[in-house]
Amino acid sequence: MIQLSNPLPRAYTFLGQKCIFASVLVLTGCVGLPGPSVPFKPGMNLTAARSAVRSCEHFAPNGGTNALTGSYFAGALLGGLVLGPAIVASNHGNIRANGEANAVDKCLAEHGYIRRDLTPNEIRALDAAGRNRRGPLLDHFIGGGTLATFSG
Repeated sequence: MIQLSNPLPRAYTFLGQKCIFASVLVLTGCVGLPGPSVPFKPGMNLTAARSAVRSCEHFAPNGGTNALTGSYFAGALLGGLVLGPAIVASNHGNIRANGEANAVDKCLAEHGYIRRDLTPNEIRALDAAGRNRRGPLLDHFIGGGTLATFSG
């Protein structure tokens, strides 16, 4: 019988796995939420997008809870009973928020929408727009337009 041996001692392999796991968890928690965005679907407007978001928002709490539960379980399994959950607990806000956003995005995808992140210029234009101009500008972004093609 042929036995393959690992050239690294067991302690180094185990330590390497712990470091990789800790790095992944920390980076996952630090990614944060996506920036300001609109649901994008060609030909749609603000009213239709708002209706789709309202029909999907009830998925957010379960998505956040599921993301946290999975992270705590994976943290305990991969990082140990102390280190793993401690890392997850330090990032629980971001993990929950990302889980909520992902759940709503998944539901919106079923309605044909995708998340369209707004550019910094588009965000500034929305912030500077008055009440009468903001609605048409959002309609334009939701339908697939850009700031350069807006003529409102």
